[in-house]
Amino acid sequence: MLTGKRFLICGLSRLTVRVAAALVSDNAAVEILLDSPDVNRYAKFLPDKVVVRDDISLKGIVTESRFECILALADDDLNNLRIAAEAAKISPGTPVVVRAFDPTLADQLEKGLGIRRAYSVSALSAPGFVMAAMGQAVLDTLRLGDQEVPLVEIEALRGAECIGLTPLQLKERLRCAVLAIKKADKPWTIVGATGSGAVIEVGDQLVIGGLLRDVLKLGVDNSTLRRSRWKRRPRFSLPRRRIASISLLPQTAAGLLAFLILSVWVFARALHLSLIDSIYFVVTTATTTGYGDISLRDGPDWVKMFGAVVMLSGGALLGIVFSQLAAAATANRIEEVNGRRAQRLNGHVVVVGLGNLGFRVVRLLTEAGVPVAVIERNPAGEFVESIRERGPVIIGDARLIDDLNRVGIGGCSGVIACTEDDLTNIQMCLHTRRLAPEATTVARVFDDALADQLSGALAIDRALSASAMASSAFIGAATDDRAFRKLMIGGRPYLAFRYVAQSDIPGPTIETWRERGIRVLALRRADLPVQPPMAHLPNLQASDELILCGPSEPVLELLNGKLG
Repeated sequence: MLTGKRFLICGLSRLTVRVAAALVSDNAAVEILLDSPDVNRYAKFLPDKVVVRDDISLKGIVTESRFECILALADDDLNNLRIAAEAAKISPGTPVVVRAFDPTLADQLEKGLGIRRAYSVSALSAPGFVMAAMGQAVLDTLRLGDQEVPLVEIEALRGAECIGLTPLQLKERLRCAVLAIKKADKPWTIVGATGSGAVIEVGDQLVIGGLLRDVLKLGVDNSTLRRSRWKRRPRFSLPRRRIASISLLPQTAAGLLAFLILSVWVFARALHLSLIDSIYFVVTTATTTGYGDISLRDGPDWVKMFGAVVMLSGGALLGIVFSQLAAAATANRIEEVNGRRAQRLNGHVVVVGLGNLGFRVVRLLTEAGVPVAVIERNPAGEFVESIRERGPVIIGDARLIDDLNRVGIGGCSGVIACTEDDLTNIQMCLHTRRLAPEATTVARVFDDALADQLSGALAIDRALSASAMASSAFIGAATDDRAFRKLMIGGRPYLAFRYVAQSDIPGPTIETWRERGIRVLALRRADLPVQPPMAHLPNLQASDELILCGPSEPVLELLNGKLG
Protein backbone atom coordinates (compact mmCIF):
# COMPACT_ATOMS: atom_id res chain seq x y z
CA MET A 1 0.00 0.00 0.00
CA LEU A 2 1.17 3.53 -0.81
CA THR A 3 -0.88 5.34 1.83
CA GLY A 4 0.72 8.66 2.74
CA LYS A 5 3.12 8.68 -0.22
CA ARG A 6 3.02 11.50 -2.77
CA PHE A 7 3.97 11.33 -6.44
CA LEU A 8 4.43 14.14 -8.95
CA ILE A 9 3.80 13.49 -12.66
CA CYS A 10 4.96 16.13 -15.13
CA GLY A 11 3.01 16.18 -18.39
CA LEU A 12 -0.46 14.82 -19.20
CA SER A 13 -0.51 11.97 -21.69
CA ARG A 14 -2.14 8.58 -22.12
CA LEU A 15 0.65 7.11 -20.03
CA THR A 16 0.03 9.69 -17.31
CA VAL A 17 -3.60 8.59 -17.06
CA ARG A 18 -2.60 4.94 -16.61
CA VAL A 19 0.09 5.59 -14.05
CA ALA A 20 -1.97 8.07 -12.04
CA ALA A 21 -4.96 5.71 -11.89
CA ALA A 22 -2.81 2.82 -10.66
CA LEU A 23 -1.10 4.91 -7.98
CA VAL A 24 -4.37 6.37 -6.72
CA SER A 25 -5.95 2.92 -6.56
CA ASP A 26 -3.11 1.98 -4.18
CA ASN A 27 -3.99 4.98 -1.96
CA ALA A 28 -1.13 7.22 -3.10
CA ALA A 29 -1.53 10.98 -3.50
CA VAL A 30 -0.87 12.10 -7.07
CA GLU A 31 -0.36 15.59 -8.46
CA ILE A 32 0.00 16.34 -12.16
CA LEU A 33 1.92 19.38 -13.36
CA LEU A 34 0.66 20.48 -16.78
CA ASP A 35 3.17 21.78 -19.30
CA SER A 36 0.68 22.66 -22.05
CA PRO A 37 -3.04 23.42 -22.21
CA ASP A 38 -3.31 21.29 -25.36
CA VAL A 39 -3.09 18.03 -23.38
CA ASN A 40 -6.30 18.61 -21.46
CA ARG A 41 -8.07 16.11 -23.77
CA TYR A 42 -6.88 13.37 -21.41
CA ALA A 43 -8.11 15.09 -18.24
CA LYS A 44 -11.54 13.42 -18.45
CA PHE A 45 -9.90 10.01 -17.96
CA LEU A 46 -8.16 10.98 -14.70
CA PRO A 47 -9.44 9.72 -11.32
CA ASP A 48 -11.22 12.32 -9.21
CA LYS A 49 -8.56 12.20 -6.49
CA VAL A 50 -5.79 13.37 -8.80
CA VAL A 51 -4.81 17.03 -8.39
CA VAL A 52 -4.00 18.82 -11.66
CA ARG A 53 -1.80 21.93 -11.40
CA ASP A 54 -1.06 24.47 -14.11
CA ASP A 55 -0.52 27.47 -11.85
CA ILE A 56 2.92 26.70 -10.52
CA SER A 57 6.44 25.86 -11.72
CA LEU A 58 8.31 22.62 -11.09
CA LYS A 59 10.54 24.38 -8.60
CA GLY A 60 7.55 25.83 -6.81
CA ILE A 61 5.66 22.57 -6.47
CA VAL A 62 8.73 20.59 -5.38
CA THR A 63 9.50 23.26 -2.78
CA GLU A 64 5.90 23.04 -1.55
CA SER A 65 5.77 19.28 -1.02
CA ARG A 66 8.04 16.30 -0.58
CA PHE A 67 7.43 13.65 -3.24
CA GLU A 68 8.27 9.96 -3.22
CA CYS A 69 9.15 10.18 -6.91
CA ILE A 70 8.94 12.60 -9.84
CA LEU A 71 7.84 11.11 -13.16
CA ALA A 72 8.36 12.92 -16.49
CA LEU A 73 5.73 11.32 -18.74
CA ALA A 74 4.92 13.90 -21.42
CA ASP A 75 4.76 12.87 -25.08
CA ASP A 76 7.67 15.24 -25.79
CA ASP A 77 10.97 13.49 -25.02
CA LEU A 78 12.96 16.73 -24.99
CA ASN A 79 10.61 18.22 -22.44
CA ASN A 80 10.96 15.10 -20.31
CA LEU A 81 14.76 15.46 -20.37
CA ARG A 82 14.45 19.09 -19.35
CA ILE A 83 12.21 18.16 -16.44
CA ALA A 84 14.57 15.39 -15.35
CA ALA A 85 17.59 17.69 -15.37
CA GLU A 86 15.67 20.41 -13.53
CA ALA A 87 14.31 17.97 -10.95
CA ALA A 88 17.78 16.55 -10.28
CA LYS A 89 19.01 20.07 -9.62
CA ILE A 90 16.06 21.21 -7.48
CA SER A 91 15.66 18.03 -5.41
CA PRO A 92 18.77 15.81 -5.75
CA GLY A 93 17.48 13.17 -3.34
CA THR A 94 14.16 12.56 -5.08
CA PRO A 95 14.07 9.63 -7.53
CA VAL A 96 13.18 10.56 -11.11
CA VAL A 97 11.58 8.25 -13.69
CA VAL A 98 11.64 9.41 -17.31
CA ARG A 99 9.86 8.49 -20.51
CA ALA A 100 12.17 8.46 -23.56
CA PHE A 101 11.73 6.99 -27.05
CA ASP A 102 15.29 5.79 -27.57
CA PRO A 103 16.13 2.84 -25.26
CA THR A 104 19.85 3.49 -25.69
CA LEU A 105 19.34 7.06 -24.57
CA ALA A 106 17.25 5.75 -21.69
CA ASP A 107 20.10 3.52 -20.55
CA GLN A 108 22.57 6.41 -20.73
CA LEU A 109 20.22 8.61 -18.71
CA GLU A 110 20.25 6.11 -15.87
CA LYS A 111 24.05 6.18 -15.83
CA GLY A 112 24.75 9.82 -16.63
CA LEU A 113 22.07 11.87 -14.87
CA GLY A 114 21.46 9.57 -11.95
CA ILE A 115 17.87 8.96 -13.03
CA ARG A 116 16.34 5.93 -11.35
CA ARG A 117 14.81 4.55 -14.54
CA ALA A 118 14.12 5.67 -18.10
CA TYR A 119 11.77 3.67 -20.32
CA SER A 120 10.40 3.82 -23.85
CA VAL A 121 6.65 3.19 -24.07
CA SER A 122 6.87 1.85 -27.61
CA ALA A 123 9.82 -0.43 -26.78
CA LEU A 124 7.98 -1.90 -23.79
CA SER A 125 4.65 -2.36 -25.57
CA ALA A 126 5.75 -3.43 -29.08
CA PRO A 127 6.50 -7.06 -28.03
CA GLY A 128 2.91 -7.35 -26.79
CA PHE A 129 1.49 -6.34 -30.18
CA VAL A 130 3.85 -8.63 -32.08
CA MET A 131 3.16 -11.65 -29.90
CA ALA A 132 -0.59 -10.96 -30.05
CA ALA A 133 -0.41 -11.25 -33.85
CA MET A 134 1.10 -14.70 -33.26
CA GLY A 135 -1.78 -15.68 -31.00
CA GLN A 136 0.28 -15.35 -27.82
CA ALA A 137 0.17 -12.99 -24.83
CA VAL A 138 2.89 -10.89 -23.22
CA LEU A 139 2.30 -10.71 -19.47
CA ASP A 140 4.84 -7.93 -18.93
CA THR A 141 8.10 -6.60 -20.32
CA LEU A 142 11.08 -5.69 -18.16
CA ARG A 143 14.32 -4.05 -19.18
CA LEU A 144 17.97 -4.61 -18.33
CA GLY A 145 20.62 -2.43 -19.93
CA ASP A 146 19.73 -2.06 -23.60
CA GLN A 147 17.59 -5.21 -23.73
CA GLU A 148 13.87 -5.82 -23.25
CA VAL A 149 13.01 -8.94 -21.26
CA PRO A 150 9.40 -10.06 -21.92
CA LEU A 151 7.37 -12.66 -20.04
CA VAL A 152 5.09 -14.50 -22.47
CA GLU A 153 2.37 -17.11 -22.25
CA ILE A 154 2.35 -19.47 -25.22
CA GLU A 155 0.65 -22.68 -26.27
CA ALA A 156 2.92 -25.34 -27.74
CA LEU A 157 1.79 -26.09 -31.31
CA ARG A 158 2.48 -29.12 -33.43
CA GLY A 159 5.76 -28.86 -35.29
CA ALA A 160 7.26 -26.24 -32.95
CA GLU A 161 10.88 -26.68 -31.92
CA CYS A 162 9.98 -26.76 -28.23
CA ILE A 163 7.93 -29.96 -28.59
CA GLY A 164 9.68 -32.93 -26.98
CA LEU A 165 12.06 -30.80 -24.90
CA THR A 166 12.19 -30.51 -21.13
CA PRO A 167 12.22 -26.97 -19.67
CA LEU A 168 15.93 -27.42 -18.98
CA GLN A 169 16.63 -28.45 -22.57
CA LEU A 170 14.51 -25.57 -23.84
CA LYS A 171 16.67 -23.14 -21.90
CA GLU A 172 19.86 -24.72 -23.25
CA ARG A 173 18.76 -24.74 -26.90
CA LEU A 174 16.36 -21.80 -27.20
CA ARG A 175 17.80 -19.58 -24.42
CA CYS A 176 14.43 -18.98 -22.74
CA ALA A 177 13.52 -19.88 -19.16
CA VAL A 178 10.26 -21.70 -18.40
CA LEU A 179 8.59 -20.40 -15.24
CA ALA A 180 5.39 -22.45 -15.23
CA ILE A 181 3.71 -25.12 -17.30
CA LYS A 182 0.11 -26.29 -17.64
CA LYS A 183 -0.75 -29.62 -19.15
CA ALA A 184 -4.21 -30.60 -20.38
CA ASP A 185 -6.79 -30.85 -17.59
CA LYS A 186 -4.16 -30.10 -14.96
CA PRO A 187 -3.40 -26.93 -12.97
CA TRP A 188 -0.42 -24.69 -13.57
CA THR A 189 2.79 -26.12 -12.10
CA ILE A 190 5.84 -24.17 -10.97
CA VAL A 191 8.93 -25.32 -12.83
CA GLY A 192 11.57 -26.00 -10.18
CA ALA A 193 15.03 -27.47 -10.56
CA THR A 194 13.80 -31.00 -9.79
CA GLY A 195 10.67 -30.60 -11.89
CA SER A 196 12.49 -29.82 -15.12
CA GLY A 197 12.13 -33.33 -16.47
CA ALA A 198 8.57 -32.89 -17.75
CA VAL A 199 8.55 -33.13 -21.54
CA ILE A 200 6.67 -30.36 -23.39
CA GLU A 201 3.83 -31.75 -25.50
CA VAL A 202 1.43 -30.34 -28.08
CA GLY A 203 -1.22 -28.24 -26.33
CA ASP A 204 0.84 -27.50 -23.22
CA GLN A 205 0.72 -23.91 -22.04
CA LEU A 206 3.99 -22.32 -20.95
CA VAL A 207 5.07 -19.07 -19.35
CA ILE A 208 8.54 -18.24 -20.60
CA GLY A 209 10.95 -15.34 -20.18
CA GLY A 210 14.22 -14.23 -21.70
CA LEU A 211 15.82 -11.67 -23.97
CA LEU A 212 13.45 -10.24 -26.55
CA ARG A 213 15.21 -11.64 -29.62
CA ASP A 214 15.10 -15.19 -28.20
CA VAL A 215 11.49 -14.94 -27.03
CA LEU A 216 10.44 -13.62 -30.46
CA LYS A 217 12.24 -16.42 -32.24
CA LEU A 218 10.53 -19.01 -30.08
CA GLY A 219 7.20 -17.23 -30.52
CA VAL A 220 7.42 -17.15 -34.33
CA ASP A 221 8.43 -20.81 -34.44
CA ASN A 222 5.45 -21.64 -32.24
CA SER A 223 2.88 -19.86 -34.44
CA THR A 224 1.39 -20.06 -37.92
CA LEU A 225 3.73 -17.21 -38.94
CA ARG A 226 6.61 -19.66 -39.19
CA ARG A 227 5.08 -20.72 -42.51
CA SER A 228 5.09 -17.17 -43.86
CA ARG A 229 7.01 -16.73 -47.08
CA TRP A 230 7.26 -14.56 -50.18
CA LYS A 231 4.87 -15.87 -52.80
CA ARG A 232 3.54 -14.42 -56.02
CA ARG A 233 -0.13 -13.57 -55.87
CA PRO A 234 -2.52 -12.62 -58.73
CA ARG A 235 -1.74 -9.16 -60.03
CA PHE A 236 -4.21 -6.35 -60.31
CA SER A 237 -3.85 -2.78 -61.46
CA LEU A 238 -2.64 -0.43 -58.77
CA PRO A 239 -4.43 2.93 -58.56
CA ARG A 240 -2.03 5.62 -59.72
CA ARG A 241 -1.72 8.65 -57.52
CA ARG A 242 -1.88 12.15 -58.92
CA ILE A 243 1.53 13.74 -59.17
CA ALA A 244 0.15 16.93 -57.69
CA SER A 245 -0.67 15.14 -54.43
CA ILE A 246 2.96 14.49 -53.62
CA SER A 247 4.67 17.59 -54.98
CA LEU A 248 4.64 21.38 -55.09
CA LEU A 249 4.00 21.39 -58.83
CA PRO A 250 0.72 23.40 -58.77
CA GLN A 251 2.21 26.18 -56.63
CA THR A 252 5.39 26.28 -58.70
CA ALA A 253 3.48 26.38 -62.01
CA ALA A 254 1.26 29.19 -60.72
CA GLY A 255 4.27 31.25 -59.63
CA LEU A 256 6.01 30.76 -62.98
CA LEU A 257 2.91 31.70 -64.98
CA ALA A 258 2.30 34.85 -62.93
CA PHE A 259 5.89 35.98 -63.39
CA LEU A 260 5.83 35.31 -67.15
CA ILE A 261 2.63 37.31 -67.57
CA LEU A 262 4.12 40.21 -65.65
CA SER A 263 7.29 40.04 -67.78
CA VAL A 264 5.27 40.09 -71.01
CA TRP A 265 3.55 43.29 -69.91
CA VAL A 266 6.81 44.94 -68.72
CA PHE A 267 8.74 44.27 -71.92
CA ALA A 268 5.79 45.22 -74.14
CA ARG A 269 5.66 48.64 -72.47
CA ALA A 270 9.40 49.20 -72.09
CA LEU A 271 10.50 48.03 -75.57
CA HIS A 272 7.32 49.03 -77.45
CA LEU A 273 6.71 45.44 -78.61
CA SER A 274 3.53 43.85 -79.81
CA LEU A 275 1.91 41.24 -77.60
CA ILE A 276 3.19 38.37 -79.74
CA ASP A 277 6.74 39.77 -79.93
CA SER A 278 6.76 40.36 -76.17
CA ILE A 279 5.64 36.78 -75.45
CA TYR A 280 8.32 35.43 -77.79
CA PHE A 281 10.95 37.63 -76.21
CA VAL A 282 10.02 36.58 -72.64
CA VAL A 283 9.99 32.88 -73.48
CA THR A 284 13.40 32.99 -75.16
CA THR A 285 14.77 35.11 -72.32
CA ALA A 286 13.47 32.80 -69.60
CA THR A 287 14.45 29.52 -71.26
CA THR A 288 17.83 30.36 -72.80
CA THR A 289 20.96 32.22 -71.80
CA GLY A 290 20.39 34.91 -74.48
CA TYR A 291 17.69 37.37 -75.50
CA GLY A 292 16.51 35.86 -78.77
CA ASP A 293 16.26 38.33 -81.68
CA ILE A 294 16.08 41.41 -79.47
CA SER A 295 19.01 42.94 -77.57
CA LEU A 296 18.75 44.96 -74.39
CA ARG A 297 22.20 46.46 -74.82
CA ASP A 298 20.85 49.88 -75.83
CA GLY A 299 17.87 49.83 -73.43
CA PRO A 300 17.55 51.64 -70.11
CA ASP A 301 19.51 50.28 -67.18
CA TRP A 302 16.38 49.17 -65.33
CA VAL A 303 15.25 47.14 -68.35
CA LYS A 304 18.64 45.42 -68.48
CA MET A 305 18.38 44.57 -64.78
CA PHE A 306 14.83 43.30 -65.18
CA GLY A 307 15.95 41.16 -68.13
CA ALA A 308 18.71 39.63 -66.01
CA VAL A 309 16.20 38.85 -63.27
CA VAL A 310 13.85 37.25 -65.81
CA MET A 311 16.63 35.05 -67.11
CA LEU A 312 17.84 33.96 -63.66
CA SER A 313 14.37 33.50 -62.20
CA GLY A 314 13.10 31.68 -65.25
CA GLY A 315 16.01 29.25 -65.11
CA ALA A 316 15.52 28.69 -61.41
CA LEU A 317 11.78 28.17 -61.72
CA LEU A 318 12.19 25.77 -64.63
CA GLY A 319 14.78 23.87 -62.60
CA ILE A 320 12.31 23.58 -59.74
CA VAL A 321 9.58 22.37 -62.09
CA PHE A 322 11.80 19.68 -63.62
CA SER A 323 13.10 18.57 -60.20
CA GLN A 324 9.52 18.32 -58.93
CA LEU A 325 8.53 16.31 -61.99
CA ALA A 326 11.49 13.99 -61.45
CA ALA A 327 10.65 13.63 -57.74
CA ALA A 328 7.01 12.92 -58.53
CA ALA A 329 7.95 10.35 -61.15
CA THR A 330 10.36 8.71 -58.68
CA ALA A 331 7.71 8.69 -55.95
CA ASN A 332 5.20 7.12 -58.32
CA ARG A 333 7.80 4.54 -59.28
CA ILE A 334 8.48 3.75 -55.61
CA GLU A 335 4.76 3.42 -54.99
CA GLU A 336 4.42 0.99 -57.89
CA VAL A 337 7.45 -1.05 -56.76
CA ASN A 338 6.17 -1.19 -53.17
CA GLY A 339 2.75 -2.18 -54.42
CA ARG A 340 4.17 -5.05 -56.45
CA ARG A 341 6.31 -6.16 -53.49
CA ALA A 342 3.23 -6.21 -51.27
CA GLN A 343 1.27 -8.21 -53.84
CA ARG A 344 3.92 -10.94 -53.89
CA LEU A 345 3.59 -11.44 -50.13
CA ASN A 346 1.60 -14.27 -48.64
CA GLY A 347 1.13 -15.03 -44.94
CA HIS A 348 2.63 -11.65 -44.10
CA VAL A 349 1.62 -9.21 -41.36
CA VAL A 350 0.12 -5.86 -42.30
CA VAL A 351 1.11 -3.01 -39.96
CA VAL A 352 -1.00 0.14 -40.05
CA GLY A 353 0.67 3.36 -38.89
CA LEU A 354 4.37 4.19 -38.71
CA GLY A 355 4.47 6.15 -35.49
CA ASN A 356 6.76 5.23 -32.61
CA LEU A 357 4.87 2.01 -31.92
CA GLY A 358 4.47 1.00 -35.56
CA PHE A 359 8.18 1.53 -36.15
CA ARG A 360 9.07 -0.79 -33.24
CA VAL A 361 6.55 -3.41 -34.33
CA VAL A 362 7.88 -3.54 -37.90
CA ARG A 363 11.47 -3.83 -36.70
CA LEU A 364 10.65 -6.71 -34.35
CA LEU A 365 8.68 -8.59 -36.99
CA THR A 366 11.33 -8.25 -39.69
CA GLU A 367 14.14 -9.14 -37.29
CA ALA A 368 12.20 -12.30 -36.45
CA GLY A 369 11.99 -13.13 -40.17
CA VAL A 370 8.30 -12.31 -40.64
CA PRO A 371 7.38 -10.60 -43.95
CA VAL A 372 5.69 -7.23 -43.39
CA ALA A 373 3.74 -4.73 -45.46
CA VAL A 374 3.03 -1.27 -44.05
CA ILE A 375 0.34 1.29 -44.79
CA GLU A 376 0.97 4.87 -43.66
CA ARG A 377 -0.95 8.06 -44.43
CA ASN A 378 1.93 10.54 -44.16
CA PRO A 379 4.49 10.23 -47.01
CA ALA A 380 6.89 12.45 -45.05
CA GLY A 381 6.72 10.38 -41.85
CA GLU A 382 10.05 10.19 -40.03
CA PHE A 383 10.25 6.37 -40.22
CA VAL A 384 8.98 5.80 -43.78
CA GLU A 385 12.34 5.70 -45.56
CA SER A 386 14.10 3.53 -42.99
CA ILE A 387 11.26 0.99 -42.94
CA ARG A 388 11.20 0.75 -46.77
CA GLU A 389 14.45 -1.16 -46.48
CA ARG A 390 12.62 -3.83 -44.47
CA GLY A 391 9.42 -4.18 -46.49
CA PRO A 392 6.96 -2.41 -48.76
CA VAL A 393 5.48 0.82 -47.39
CA ILE A 394 2.26 1.93 -49.09
CA ILE A 395 1.18 5.55 -48.68
CA GLY A 396 -2.57 5.43 -48.23
CA ASP A 397 -5.56 5.37 -45.91
CA ALA A 398 -6.26 2.13 -44.06
CA ARG A 399 -9.97 2.95 -44.02
CA LEU A 400 -10.18 2.58 -47.81
CA ILE A 401 -10.60 -0.86 -49.35
CA ASP A 402 -8.49 0.06 -52.41
CA ASP A 403 -5.52 0.94 -50.24
CA LEU A 404 -5.93 -2.24 -48.19
CA ASN A 405 -5.81 -4.29 -51.39
CA ARG A 406 -2.54 -2.58 -52.25
CA VAL A 407 -0.89 -4.14 -49.17
CA GLY A 408 -2.16 -7.62 -50.05
CA ILE A 409 -4.71 -7.73 -47.24
CA GLY A 410 -6.41 -10.79 -48.70
CA GLY A 411 -3.33 -12.98 -48.25
CA CYS A 412 -2.08 -11.71 -44.90
CA SER A 413 -1.89 -13.83 -41.74
CA GLY A 414 -2.31 -10.93 -39.35
CA VAL A 415 -2.97 -7.21 -39.02
CA ILE A 416 -1.60 -4.89 -36.36
CA ALA A 417 -3.40 -1.54 -36.42
CA CYS A 418 -1.36 0.77 -34.21
CA THR A 419 -2.09 4.35 -35.28
CA GLU A 420 -2.85 7.06 -32.70
CA ASP A 421 -6.49 7.05 -33.85
CA ASP A 422 -8.54 4.33 -32.12
CA LEU A 423 -11.36 4.57 -34.67
CA THR A 424 -8.99 4.02 -37.60
CA ASN A 425 -7.55 0.97 -35.86
CA ILE A 426 -11.01 -0.48 -35.27
CA GLN A 427 -12.13 0.16 -38.84
CA MET A 428 -8.98 -1.46 -40.18
CA CYS A 429 -9.61 -4.64 -38.18
CA LEU A 430 -13.24 -4.78 -39.26
CA HIS A 431 -12.25 -4.50 -42.94
CA THR A 432 -9.67 -7.24 -42.38
CA ARG A 433 -12.24 -9.54 -40.82
CA ARG A 434 -14.29 -9.26 -44.04
CA LEU A 435 -11.41 -9.40 -46.53
CA ALA A 436 -9.21 -11.96 -44.73
CA PRO A 437 -11.40 -13.91 -42.28
CA GLU A 438 -8.56 -16.16 -41.08
CA ALA A 439 -6.15 -13.32 -40.27
CA THR A 440 -5.41 -12.40 -36.66
CA THR A 441 -6.47 -8.83 -35.89
CA VAL A 442 -4.78 -6.68 -33.26
CA ALA A 443 -6.01 -3.14 -32.61
CA ARG A 444 -4.45 -0.42 -30.51
CA VAL A 445 -7.23 1.06 -28.35
CA PHE A 446 -6.74 3.42 -25.41
CA ASP A 447 -10.20 3.19 -23.82
CA ASP A 448 -10.32 0.10 -21.55
CA ALA A 449 -14.11 -0.22 -21.63
CA LEU A 450 -14.14 -0.08 -25.41
CA ALA A 451 -11.25 -2.55 -25.66
CA ASP A 452 -13.12 -5.09 -23.52
CA GLN A 453 -16.18 -4.87 -25.76
CA LEU A 454 -14.35 -5.14 -29.06
CA SER A 455 -13.28 -8.76 -28.76
CA GLY A 456 -16.83 -10.01 -28.41
CA ALA A 457 -18.97 -7.48 -30.25
CA LEU A 458 -16.69 -6.73 -33.22
CA ALA A 459 -14.71 -10.00 -33.35
CA ILE A 460 -11.34 -8.27 -33.02
CA ASP A 461 -8.88 -10.85 -31.70
CA ARG A 462 -6.94 -8.55 -29.40
CA ALA A 463 -7.47 -4.91 -28.41
CA LEU A 464 -4.39 -3.59 -26.61
CA SER A 465 -3.30 -0.27 -25.14
CA ALA A 466 0.37 0.66 -25.49
CA SER A 467 0.22 2.91 -22.44
CA ALA A 468 -1.46 0.21 -20.34
CA MET A 469 1.18 -2.36 -21.30
CA ALA A 470 4.03 0.01 -20.44
CA SER A 471 2.55 1.59 -17.31
CA SER A 472 3.60 -1.22 -14.95
CA ALA A 473 7.26 -0.44 -15.67
CA PHE A 474 6.86 3.21 -14.69
CA ILE A 475 4.76 2.35 -11.63
CA GLY A 476 7.24 -0.26 -10.46
CA ALA A 477 10.18 2.10 -10.90
CA ALA A 478 8.36 4.95 -9.14
CA THR A 479 7.57 2.89 -6.06
CA ASP A 480 10.82 0.89 -5.69
CA ASP A 481 14.31 0.90 -7.14
CA ARG A 482 13.90 -2.76 -8.07
CA ALA A 483 10.92 -1.93 -10.31
CA PHE A 484 8.67 -4.78 -9.16
CA ARG A 485 6.04 -6.20 -11.54
CA LYS A 486 3.15 -8.17 -10.12
CA LEU A 487 1.88 -11.08 -12.21
CA MET A 488 -0.76 -13.77 -11.83
CA ILE A 489 0.05 -17.16 -13.33
CA GLY A 490 -2.59 -19.82 -12.84
CA GLY A 491 -4.05 -17.91 -9.90
CA ARG A 492 -0.66 -17.76 -8.16
CA PRO A 493 1.03 -14.36 -7.55
CA TYR A 494 4.46 -13.90 -9.11
CA LEU A 495 6.99 -11.08 -8.83
CA ALA A 496 9.44 -10.02 -11.53
CA PHE A 497 12.08 -7.43 -10.69
CA ARG A 498 15.63 -6.16 -11.08
CA TYR A 499 18.09 -7.61 -8.57
CA VAL A 500 21.64 -6.46 -7.86
CA ALA A 501 23.93 -8.96 -6.11
CA GLN A 502 25.44 -7.31 -3.04
CA SER A 503 28.09 -10.04 -2.70
CA ASP A 504 29.23 -13.18 -4.48
CA ILE A 505 26.47 -15.80 -4.61
CA PRO A 506 27.62 -19.43 -4.93
CA GLY A 507 26.09 -22.04 -7.19
CA PRO A 508 24.25 -23.99 -4.42
CA THR A 509 22.33 -20.83 -3.49
CA ILE A 510 21.26 -20.32 -7.11
CA GLU A 511 20.18 -23.97 -7.17
CA THR A 512 18.00 -23.29 -4.12
CA TRP A 513 16.39 -20.41 -6.02
CA ARG A 514 15.61 -22.78 -8.88
CA GLU A 515 14.09 -25.35 -6.54
CA ARG A 516 11.63 -22.72 -5.36
CA GLY A 517 10.76 -21.61 -8.88
CA ILE A 518 12.83 -18.40 -9.06
CA ARG A 519 14.30 -17.95 -12.53
CA VAL A 520 17.13 -15.78 -13.82
CA LEU A 521 15.80 -14.24 -17.04
CA ALA A 522 18.74 -11.99 -17.91
CA LEU A 523 22.17 -11.14 -16.51
CA ARG A 524 24.43 -8.09 -16.91
CA ARG A 525 27.96 -8.27 -15.55
CA ALA A 526 30.13 -5.14 -15.45
CA ASP A 527 30.20 -3.58 -18.94
CA LEU A 528 29.57 -6.83 -20.81
CA PRO A 529 26.50 -7.33 -23.03
CA VAL A 530 23.33 -8.56 -21.37
CA GLN A 531 23.28 -12.36 -21.22
CA PRO A 532 20.25 -14.69 -21.70
CA PRO A 533 19.09 -17.24 -19.10
CA MET A 534 21.83 -19.78 -18.49
CA ALA A 535 21.12 -23.45 -17.90
CA HIS A 536 24.17 -23.90 -15.68
CA LEU A 537 25.00 -20.61 -13.98
CA PRO A 538 28.04 -21.42 -11.78
CA ASN A 539 27.83 -18.39 -9.49
CA LEU A 540 27.07 -14.70 -9.30
CA GLN A 541 29.52 -11.93 -8.58
CA ALA A 542 28.99 -8.83 -6.49
CA SER A 543 27.32 -6.03 -8.52
CA ASP A 544 25.88 -8.46 -11.10
CA GLU A 545 22.49 -7.19 -12.27
CA LEU A 546 19.72 -9.71 -12.88
CA ILE A 547 16.12 -9.90 -13.95
CA LEU A 548 14.48 -12.43 -11.63
CA CYS A 549 10.97 -13.83 -11.64
CA GLY A 550 9.30 -16.32 -9.37
CA PRO A 551 6.37 -16.99 -7.02
CA SER A 552 5.88 -14.15 -4.54
CA GLU A 553 6.54 -16.19 -1.39
CA PRO A 554 10.06 -17.43 -2.20
CA VAL A 555 10.91 -14.07 -3.82
CA LEU A 556 10.08 -12.25 -0.57
CA GLU A 557 12.14 -14.80 1.35
CA LEU A 558 15.07 -14.11 -0.97
CA LEU A 559 14.76 -10.35 -0.49
CA ASN A 560 14.58 -10.76 3.28
CA GLY A 561 17.72 -12.92 3.32
CA LYS A 562 15.85 -16.11 4.31
CA LEU A 563 16.41 -18.07 1.10
CA GLY A 564 19.84 -19.53 0.58
